[in-house]
Order: sequence, then structure tokens, then C-alpha cells
Amino acid sequence: MAINTASMSSPVEHKEAASSRMRLWYGLLLVIGAIGFAAWIYELQHGLAATGMRDVVSWGMYIFTFAFFIGLSAGGLIMASSAEVFGITALRPLARLGVLSAASCVAVAALMIIPDLGQPARIFNLVLHPNWTSPLLWDVLIITVYFTFSVIDLGVLQLHSGEPSKMRRTVRVLAYVGLPTAVLLHSITAWIFGLQISRTWWNTSLMAPLFVVSAILSGTALVTLLALGAERWGSFNLPADTREWLRKFIAMALLIDLFFVGCDYITIFWGNVPADRSALNLVLPGGSFSWLFWTEWLVGGLVPLLFLVVPRLRRVAGSLGIATFLVLVGVYAFRIELVVVGFVNPLTQFPPGNALGTYAPTSSSFQLIGRYSPSLVEYAITFAFFALFAALFTTGYRRLRIAESRSVSGPDLE
Repeated sequence: MAINTASMSSPVEHKEAASSRMRLWYGLLLVIGAIGFAAWIYELQHGLAATGMRDVVSWGMYIFTFAFFIGLSAGGLIMASSAEVFGITALRPLARLGVLSAASCVAVAALMIIPDLGQPARIFNLVLHPNWTSPLLWDVLIITVYFTFSVIDLGVLQLHSGEPSKMRRTVRVLAYVGLPTAVLLHSITAWIFGLQISRTWWNTSLMAPLFVVSAILSGTALVTLLALGAERWGSFNLPADTREWLRKFIAMALLIDLFFVGCDYITIFWGNVPADRSALNLVLPGGSFSWLFWTEWLVGGLVPLLFLVVPRLRRVAGSLGIATFLVLVGVYAFRIELVVVGFVNPLTQFPPGNALGTYAPTSSSFQLIGRYSPSLVEYAITFAFFALFAALFTTGYRRLRIAESRSVSGPDLE
């Protein structure tokens, strides 16, 4: 009798333990968010001088994190849409997970622009004084469209999850619309950099293709990592064939991504144009930003590739999770390299240099090569946005009951 009582109480205890973990998780996210909000209030009071950005480096942690989240969102929807457009059956179990990830990421990316503006009211200038030839305005429009589409797509998948026979045509239409929309989102974000003819580090026709491949890589890696987390701490099931498909696809996308970056390096190196080489020299081994090179190519490139393709390493417990996490680290390093190096290598390198906008008695107020280190304010605000993403995804996952309800990935669609 005692055994029966224990066995009956076990599910209740398990539910209480899960509820306790969830409260702790939300509490942690709330603390991180509160610290970030306090840092933002401090920034509003003291201006952008509270950040590490100055006249030479006017884009910093907010912008390269914005570009990172844009890539994650585009990649999530591309992967979800590809399940229908290309008939990849192995991806169908991840369809709603990918769309939820895409909607959460693009929402965070859009909000990240606000602290970078310094004063939030400046955003109304986009409406009052729009410059239709600016890629920045194009990006605002495509982000708005993309977020709206992601929410609608997720709503359709959720509302019709119990009626697979009636939803196939609607889901397929949305997939055919979502795929080019996601590609356009990251292409326009790439054009913000690639169309800057005065910045040789950015001005390359490879920028848009590189951004799209990077988005597919990072978005797939994120959805994979989220699926593994949901399988570990939730009730999500990641099928073996899906897991194997993800391994191969991430490895292939990683090789293509590194190939594109390598092509850009080789072109600059071989051309040996001084303005181009001065930026590349900062990144290559021996340069002041060489840690980005090693992070991108070794930590986020070679190591995860070995975990994905070497049979002995593939059998290591958690190898797929380790590989996907390191891939995300490598992609984030590339975003830092792209944004920061493009600024620290100034347009003119003649004495006395570029004005910093600040003065310290023991140092010059000019510099020939820019310097940038994020302040504690930037770290706090950026971590708060990562916490916001975690909160949005966790809430969406629980409210939509993605692991429990039947989605378009079900066999009834076959």
C-alpha cells in the first residue's frame, strides 16, 4: 500500500519540482532584465557617453547583437519554411519551434535599436522624415513585415494543429511566402553594410549572400539547441532522423559560411589595397582583433565541425549541443568583427587623427586607429535582451504547448 501511495504521488512531486524550476528560471530572467532596465535608465540620464561608443566607433554592442538576432530570426523561419517548400520531412517536427524562435528573435532585434538611438523619441523621425533611399528604412519596414508574418504563421500553425488535413494548403502558402521574406530580411540588413562605398571593409557584393548563409547556419543551430533543451527539460521529442539531418546540414552550412568569409579575406589579401589591408590586418593573427579570427575559425569553426563529422566525437554525449553552441559563438564573433573592425579602421588615417569626442588629461583626444570596449551599461542592457528572448521563447513554448499538440510535422500530412 505504501508503494502504491508513493507511485501515485510521484507525478505530483515531479510537477511541483518542474514548477519550482520554472519559477527559479523566470526569477533569474527577471533579475537580469531589471539590471538591464536600470542600466538603460542610467544611459538615458547620461546619454550615449555612458557607453563605450564614441565619434570614431559609433556602432557597438547594440548593433552587432542586433545583426546577430536578425540572423537567428531569419534562419529560424528559413528552416521552418524549407520543410514545406522543399519537402524536407525531417524538419517538420521543428516547424513551430522554428517560427516561435524567429518571432522571438526579430522582436528582440527590433527593440535593440532603441538603446542605440540614445533617445527613444528619435525613432519617430523615421515616420516624420523618412528617407526612402536609405537601407536603414528598408530594414525597419522588412522587420515590421517579418514580425507580423511570423506571428500570423505561428498562429495558423497553432490554431490548426489538430486539423492537419485542412491546414496543409494554408501552411504551404505561408511557407512559400516566408522563405523569400526571411532571405530578404537578412539581405536588406546586409545592404546596410554592403552599400557603404566609403567603408571598404563592408563594401563587397558578398555581404548579402554571406549574411543569408550565416543566418541559415545560426538559425538552424539555435533551433537545434532549443530543441535539445526542450527535450532535456521539457517533453519535446527530437526524432533520430531529424537529429542526423541537422548534423549534416549544420556541417555543410558551416563549411559554406567559412568559405565565403575566406573568399573575402583572400580577395583583400591578394588585392593588397592599403585601405582594405589595414582592416584585414587588424583581424588576422598578430592584429589587435585577432581573437575574433581565432574565435570564428577555431572555436566556432573547426571544433564544432569535428564534433559534427568525426564518428568518435559524434558519439560523445551532448556532442550536437556542444557543436551548435560553439557555432553560435563563432557567428557572434563574426558580427563583432564585421561591425567594430569596420569602424576602428577609420576613413582617414592622417595626423592628428579622428576626434574622440572626449578628453582626458593623460591621453590624446585624437586617434589614428579607433578603440572600442563595451561599457558595463552596454553589457547589462544586452544581457537583458538575451533574457527577454529567453522569456519570450519559454512563455511561447509553454503557452502554445508545442511539445504536446499536434503540428504540421505530423504524419497525417504525408
